[in-house]
Amino acid sequence: MQKKLDEPDIETLAKKDIFAKVADGDWYQYAKEPQIQAIVKASTQAIQRINQIAVTDTQEALRQIHALAPNIANDVEFYFPITNIEHPNNLYIGEGTFINLNFTILSAGKVTIGKNCFLGPNTQLYTPNHHPRNKVLRRAGWQYDLPITIGDDCWFGGSVIVLPGVTIGDNVVVGAGSVVTHDIPSNTVVAGNPAKPIRYE
Repeated sequence: MQKKLDEPDIETLAKKDIFAKVADGDWYQYAKEPQIQAIVKASTQAIQRINQIAVTDTQEALRQIHALAPNIANDVEFYFPITNIEHPNNLYIGEGTFINLNFTILSAGKVTIGKNCFLGPNTQLYTPNHHPRNKVLRRAGWQYDLPITIGDDCWFGGSVIVLPGVTIGDNVVVGAGSVVTHDIPSNTVVAGNPAKPIRYE
């Protein structure tokens, strides 16, 4: 897992475009970035509308979620409701993947999910970080996003949480209720909080 514990260089960051900051994993202040706020608010409203549609028409809801998140394969299946996908353009999902209800992605970091994955209900993928030791930075709202990558043929039990910067290999099984804090190699079964290997395939 990537880590970024240095203090933000405020003078240098002030000259950098917000989307470049996000892509590079640089610090930014969400409350002072209206473009990022607008994306989150619009996507949240869109997800809420799609969930309402799904109550009576799941096929139309699926069509709309695919339109909202353009980088997911045509046959990716979602069960509704979806909790949130804050930055739909930063979500990439491969063919044959199934995502159960209450799926959550926060915030702006790129999230890649491979082919033929099965993600259980209440899967939560978190890309933002705040400083773990500097309360002044936290009060000021400084954060940065790190990408999450999930390989092909992965299976998550219910209520799995994946933290920022984590890469999960292919054919990984993550036990229900696990919190994945570090990279997981391919062909591994992990479980727990923090998730630890319990078997290698």
